[in-house]
Amino acid sequence: MTKFQNTLKRLLRVAIGGRWGIFAWSLSGASALAVVLWGLKTVAIPLLMVKTASWGIWGLGVIRESKARTP
Repeated sequence: MTKFQNTLKRLLRVAIGGRWGIFAWSLSGASALAVVLWGLKTVAIPLLMVKTASWGIWGLGVIRESKARTP
């Protein structure tokens, strides 16, 4: 069971993207909060830039975590 739990933890960490992924998810949440506060018309262009950056950061985190070796 321990091996299964370790594998599950590793897969979850890869799906989230590790530390970089958590940062990207936070950035994405902040942009969603900006839309709620100021409206979509006000933040449309910055929203596209932030969402593009957060997807890129998340992708890098996923690649980094998938290549990391487990102890």
